Amino acid sequence: MHNFAELHLKPETLAQYGLPDIPYPIPAADLKSAVLDNGDLPLAVMLHGLQQRSRDGEAEWQQVEPAMDRLAELLAPDDARDVISAAGDHWWLEVGPVDLGCKLVTIQRGDALIAAITARDDGRLRVAVFRPLDAKSAEYLIGLGQVPHPEHGVCIRENNWEYALDCSAGNGNYYAADRGEAYLSYWEKGLGISWDGSDVPEWRKQLDLVARPAARVVAELGVYYTLSGNEDEEPVADTARRKNSRHRHLRPGAASARKSARSRGGFWAACSVVQSAMRWAHRLSS
Repeated sequence: MHNFAELHLKPETLAQYGLPDIPYPIPAADLKSAVLDNGDLPLAVMLHGLQQRSRDGEAEWQQVEPAMDRLAELLAPDDARDVISAAGDHWWLEVGPVDLGCKLVTIQRGDALIAAITARDDGRLRVAVFRPLDAKSAEYLIGLGQVPHPEHGVCIRENNWEYALDCSAGNGNYYAADRGEAYLSYWEKGLGISWDGSDVPEWRKQLDLVARPAARVVAELGVYYTLSGNEDEEPVADTARRKNSRHRHLRPGAASARKSARSRGGFWAACSVVQSAMRWAHRLSS
């Protein structure tokens, strides 16, 4: 990470905020203000730095998850609802519980379930998030949640769910997994059940995972988008086709017909932020 410095907090500050004792990467330009700003920590900037650092496949991302979750808790609004609709001008996503035994598109990293995505009746998406979102996972959710065009749908697909299925078939998912990054997968018969009906034990045992509070997820998305400067970026698409022989565990529930029919993968990395999350992130980082 270029032009980043590491913020080391005093024991009393760590105790005050309930944060673990790790270095917090922040832009070097913000380091002085972080030290001199009347003792108030730049929580959003700190979270964003960890999101970016944990994105890399070689990062020790699991070791910084407690800090990311605590920062998200500090930044999240006082909203205990199980389901929160997050929306912007070109982006909409419902954050809430998801039945892991149903048809899913998932964000995974190694053998860890990051998020599970399912279709609403209107073709939009609901997502449950189980681990703090690194930068790439946040990009996936933002891109998959783009508002459908009235004539052309979502990237020439009927709705967000159909687009998510296509993205899960992208060849880039295999390479992302191989690099140790977050990637998309499709479970047609539910988490941990392969296309032939057999169990995949390392995933099946995660059926009882409990989703993180929706407010924290929305705060994480808002921090990532607001501080990444995505507003003027062009969408990035990966249109490579999936190599079926090498992706059995990345998309284990895919039917043969869908495998041959899907020709476009990847995701759009830039779209509008959840407006309420933007307000929280701006307010807490200013």
